[in-house]
Amino acid sequence: MRYAIPFLFLLAAPLFAQTPGSCELGVAEGDLDVNDVFARVFNTGSLFFGNSTTAGNGYAVPRLTGNSPVFATGLWVGGKVNGQIRVAGARYTRFEFWPGPLNTGATLPNPTDCSAFDRIFVVSREDVARYLRTGEVTDDLRDWPVSWGAPVLDGDGIEDNYNLEGGDQPAIYGDQTAWWVMNDVGNVHEETGSNPLGIEVQASAFAAFGNILALKQATFYRYVIINRSPNVIDSAYVTLFMDPDLGDALDDWIGSDTTLSMGFVYNGDENDNVYGIPPAQGYQVLLGPVGLPNGRDDDQDGDVDEPGERLGMTAATYYCGGCTEPATSDPRTKEEYFNHMRGKWKDGTPIRASGFGYNTDGLITTFGFPGDPVTNQCWSAPNDCLGGSLVSSDHRILVHSGPFRLEPGESTEAVYALPFALGSDNLDSVTQLRAAAHVTQAAWDTGFLAPQRVEAGLPPETFHLQVSAPFPNPFTDQATIRYELSEAMVARMVVYDALGREVAVLADGEQQAGAHEVVFDGVDLAPGTYVVRFEAAGEERAFTMIKLR
Repeated sequence: MRYAIPFLFLLAAPLFAQTPGSCELGVAEGDLDVNDVFARVFNTGSLFFGNSTTAGNGYAVPRLTGNSPVFATGLWVGGKVNGQIRVAGARYTRFEFWPGPLNTGATLPNPTDCSAFDRIFVVSREDVARYLRTGEVTDDLRDWPVSWGAPVLDGDGIEDNYNLEGGDQPAIYGDQTAWWVMNDVGNVHEETGSNPLGIEVQASAFAAFGNILALKQATFYRYVIINRSPNVIDSAYVTLFMDPDLGDALDDWIGSDTTLSMGFVYNGDENDNVYGIPPAQGYQVLLGPVGLPNGRDDDQDGDVDEPGERLGMTAATYYCGGCTEPATSDPRTKEEYFNHMRGKWKDGTPIRASGFGYNTDGLITTFGFPGDPVTNQCWSAPNDCLGGSLVSSDHRILVHSGPFRLEPGESTEAVYALPFALGSDNLDSVTQLRAAAHVTQAAWDTGFLAPQRVEAGLPPETFHLQVSAPFPNPFTDQATIRYELSEAMVARMVVYDALGREVAVLADGEQQAGAHEVVFDGVDLAPGTYVVRFEAAGEERAFTMIKLR
């Protein structure tokens, strides 16, 4: 009889497996557009890619240019249940999150139909201010889903309810927040072949408007991950997957900065076919889960991780589209996804800090290209430690945080920023991106982005002037500038040469509200530097553009 108990335990173990439902994928969409970024989000685990938004048109910065540094992004979560790897994640199809919360025990409210929760709620501080001034209310402000887990700033003294008329307000991060809830039990995991973890994810995407350029050109993402199952999820990781097509997808270089918990993309040359002067785009872990005590310094902050310590980026891996080496191509199975999360190649081979990192002689690392490219440091994309450089290509970046552990009913959170910067050339853009990442981290750490009540005395909305930088830049014959006015007003746009002489007037007089586009024809001008100055409603914007021969 001494052996009967373990045997019965093994027989009972399958009872704790989560039974997938038969829900359809969600089709809801939500847009962030309050600042200089356009970002479209979905409730499938994917960001910027889904439904008909599949052509790199789901994320644009500067917003009015329509130029995109990101093709697709998504959330991956993985861990072990009774030693078995379980993963929820995807890239471009067969997504593994479905709309709605989970009951205790990780059961679905309706195992065959999740469509009642197929909605993304987008609210802004201006929506609340307008309601307080006029009584006008948007559908999402009226229907804010506190019963689904959406956070509320209490104003009526009653917890766990939402009474807008009584003074309750949505908890709005930044100036505009999109909120939704999803789970990994809604259907079969076709992409990874994994059993469900039994997790609910309460997701927020948010943006801030203001005079700080680094915040105006960034967006933020917060995921609260709740273990609704009766199983312990051990050795767990959370990952943000990115396919960063920085304008032209085929000239990208990638890197990681362990001091800023950031993966990033920049260009391998000094001119991009879309942006002109190439910008840089970051993928930053602002806050990771509470890590496990393992005697290691996973987030490379200089200290051995202690129990209860919040992790940052503990690994940054990469792979590429069209790579001939199988281990450096797209992951397909739960084991391959999980190997990436642990900071390895998809076949479990360690990353080596030389060449392109696979089966080379470099030191083992969990970070892809962490050297400083601005100073040509080894191991970076321009310096592969072997006398060469990384071939610029269509790379993917993954930033990981873990390991952590979730007991039944426990939750953790992960917060990310996508900072953006444009410098004077491709490498200066990396320098400016690092400066922007310091701003985004400080904005989160200091509570600048945290929800705050909107008071009734808030003045009416101020005029928002959005103007794109000229593109392409540099240009040869023509450059386009787009701008957007919130109301009809007098506006003036003038181009000056390097000596301050007026060379062209592109707009002067009464302009209608809405989007406008002007084309600067410089075909007859000498090569050199020119300045575009735009003035409207007491506000001014100025941009430098360079004409090539």
